[in-house]
Amino acid sequence: MRAMVVERYGAPLQMADLPMPSPGPRQVLVRIIGCGVCRSDLKVVAGAMPFSPTLPLPHVPGHEISGEIVALGAGAVGGIGERVVVYHYWPCRACASCQAGEENLCTNLQGWVGFSSPGGFQEYLAVPDDCVLPLPANISPEHGGPLTCALGTAYHAVVGRGALRAGETAVVLGAGGVGLQVVQIARASGASIFAIDVQAHRLEAAREVGAQDAFPAGEAANEQVRAATGGRGADLVVDTVGQRGSLAASAALIRPGGRIVVVGYTTQAGEYPPLPTERLVLGQITVLGTRYATRLDLRQALGLVARGLVRPVISGMVPLANANEALAMVREDRATGRVVVRVA
Repeated sequence: MRAMVVERYGAPLQMADLPMPSPGPRQVLVRIIGCGVCRSDLKVVAGAMPFSPTLPLPHVPGHEISGEIVALGAGAVGGIGERVVVYHYWPCRACASCQAGEENLCTNLQGWVGFSSPGGFQEYLAVPDDCVLPLPANISPEHGGPLTCALGTAYHAVVGRGALRAGETAVVLGAGGVGLQVVQIARASGASIFAIDVQAHRLEAAREVGAQDAFPAGEAANEQVRAATGGRGADLVVDTVGQRGSLAASAALIRPGGRIVVVGYTTQAGEYPPLPTERLVLGQITVLGTRYATRLDLRQALGLVARGLVRPVISGMVPLANANEALAMVREDRATGRVVVRVA
């Protein structure tokens, strides 16, 4: 089968001919149709992840996978031809985190698709049968991949960690692939939502998917959010940036007693954002990290998509052979929403 692989960190991906996988017991074989690209993929191909020094190369990146089941392993549950998305954390189901219902924090992952195990920039992938979820009928498989990471991450951040309630006000820093899903989920929750970004095309996209308004990043955005909330500030800020001054910006937007949920992250110590501790302590502000989603989160989020309340935002699609162009579009901030690598 064809695959685009990392042969050397920092170098362009190369086309490779890899053996076709066979589904093992309780696995299904997925023919990959589309694979979304997010900034975590940039970290993987650059060798900037904590596991990068020990990751065997060549490596197949890509974790936002949609496709169809084409074969079943022994004892596997599933239907041939079923359209699915892949939950890219394959939990051990036995560690303390898994048993506590926090499989997104599994300490013994059996697979971390596209990160430390092979991903979606290839034509087929064998997947545990309980790590595929049905793709909503109103979404094409070409567009389904971002409904795993972008959608699942946003849902867990807004609903699971941020506990956003109807009538509250939220702000999202960064209106990219995850941020545009945050906007839609916040609206579906009955909250008011504002978006802040440095790119005009992303601000317009945020308005199109339901933001009450969207502002260029800077002090003026803080003033506009405070004016819209009667001077109080937002109940929830979702920071999809996680670099440089993003936490200081979040602290300037949040109300006393509010919640900041940090989605974006950097692996470079020099890029860590400073934390204004006096604002956090005197304002009794809660700062929460969030990591991907559980399968229950993802199933509930896909339910919003099936009901037409949330949709993927796709800004481009390239064939597998042009996967480097998809990475460049994300790296250079040319994408509004997600870029998808069309595999099939």
